[in-house]
Amino acid sequence: MKILHLCPLWFPVSHDSRGGIETLLAQLAPALTRLGCESTLIASGDSRTASQVISAVPRALCDEMEIGKAAEYAWYEQRQLQLALRHAPGFDLIHSHIGPSGYALSAVPGLRNRVLHTVHSPVLADLQWFVSEHRDYRYSTVSEYQARKIREAGATSCRAIHNGIDFERFTFRPHSGDGLLFIGRMEAVKGPDIAARVASKLGRPLTLAGPIVEHEFFQRCVVPLLDDQITYAGVVDHRQKNELFGRAACAILPFRGEEPFGLVAIEAMACGTPVVSLAVGALPEIIETGVTGHLSDNESEDDIAALVDRAIGLDRASIRARAAARFNISLTAAQYAQLYSEIAADAMQHADSSPVTP
Repeated sequence: MKILHLCPLWFPVSHDSRGGIETLLAQLAPALTRLGCESTLIASGDSRTASQVISAVPRALCDEMEIGKAAEYAWYEQRQLQLALRHAPGFDLIHSHIGPSGYALSAVPGLRNRVLHTVHSPVLADLQWFVSEHRDYRYSTVSEYQARKIREAGATSCRAIHNGIDFERFTFRPHSGDGLLFIGRMEAVKGPDIAARVASKLGRPLTLAGPIVEHEFFQRCVVPLLDDQITYAGVVDHRQKNELFGRAACAILPFRGEEPFGLVAIEAMACGTPVVSLAVGALPEIIETGVTGHLSDNESEDDIAALVDRAIGLDRASIRARAAARFNISLTAAQYAQLYSEIAADAMQHADSSPVTP
């Protein structure tokens, strides 16, 4: 089976990508190929992957925007959609990871039954409205938390498939240092300021890592908390991330928003590092209380600090083993391969028998 993946163009698809979807696809595509699903990506030309890449843009748009060579993402995405239409006849299925623009492909006669849309972002009211108008589109999500919202909106087909990682790329550390770790975007919804205040309360070192997305928030709420013990490491690549996770006694990920999955949480677990987070979005599906970490029902720094102390006592070998049993990329790929087969069989049976809903 030949699968055409539409990838976000913000960052290159690679194991070191700054984008979560791009990082996932760098691992998912080869895992699918090993199962007989030949994957081709429409992505930025600077992507680093063993899979074939059809270049929608020569260089990832975030980099182009930073140097003033691009300004409006939508135009480049339109080019990506045109490439998808051009190459679609050579593929059994199109798997869109790009969000709203990709849904137009399901209105194309001859193609509509062969497009799968994976929702990687939070399911908000606008998307639920769209689903209610297009109930027969083929949806998947990265958590049951998202899937419930899609199904409540009336979708006739929505499969939840958890994200996964290649555990062989993460080094298990049976012993850690005393420090704590936060990896995520520097923005209010991710809660790096909460992590910093908790670390101060515990008297433990904390490393903050990730791109600064909300500069005003970072300067106002994070910079004043930085000192000799609480440091900002900037954007880290896979090697650095692997090292930071392995040394950390606990990862504090106090995400305030409705987290659709939480890839960084399973990356921490792969190194044997427990995770403490807020019980929001899909995180209660990902973090098993008392096994791989702990969840707080509120933003109280006292409560979170107490959970960090408890999490540090968890067995690191058990954390990795449990995470590997649930989130290995081979499991994710197998579930997608099964879904692809179901969609392909159904598409052959019905072959555009229903009217197009533009």
